[in-house]
Amino acid sequence: MTDDSNRPDPVRALMERRDLTDPAQGDHPMQQLVERLRVTADDCVRRTLRTPPLVPGPDGWRARHSTTETVLTQLPDLAADGVHHGMVHCAGLVCGSRRNGSTALVAHELDVWLLGETASTALASLVQGAMRAALPGATYRFTPERSKELPGRDFRVDIMADGDWQEVGGCGVLRRDGVAVAVGFSVMLEPLLVLSDLAGDQVAGVTQTVTSSRS
Repeated sequence: MTDDSNRPDPVRALMERRDLTDPAQGDHPMQQLVERLRVTADDCVRRTLRTPPLVPGPDGWRARHSTTETVLTQLPDLAADGVHHGMVHCAGLVCGSRRNGSTALVAHELDVWLLGETASTALASLVQGAMRAALPGATYRFTPERSKELPGRDFRVDIMADGDWQEVGGCGVLRRDGVAVAVGFSVMLEPLLVLSDLAGDQVAGVTQTVTSSRS
């Protein structure tokens, strides 16, 4: 049995942790990985969402469990600004619950969504382009697996590593109020960084285990 008494709560852990995807907090190879994953047509409008790793909850602000949550909360503001088409991306810290639900992992995620696109061909082109740019020559697959907790996850994305399939994220159609608004993906950056040629000596210690706030 592990002792969780000395682990920080998720909100404090997120606010105190350095965001390796944020250039304002210092250079890190993870930022180069993010740039590779954000491939798109040159004439595509891009909008970067850079917010604290918190989202509104029933009892106030809480630690976000995915960067997709930030994208969803920002959709009304994007619509008000007239942004209905183009690429929206959000990278940063998250506190995602492990499968057993008893602990959470502070790590980094990236969301990339094409607003106004709903076609499966657009989804496939986006994800395949991102994987090829981030990990040239790597073998990957999409497996149907709709998540009940995470919106926009219709397929699991796996990468072949050391002879085994390793889950690195998900992709699909993002819906708001039941209406499809975008296609895209959400990936965990740590495993992709380890598998890339950018890893170097700065990969160790980029995740952190904390006590979970999820029931």
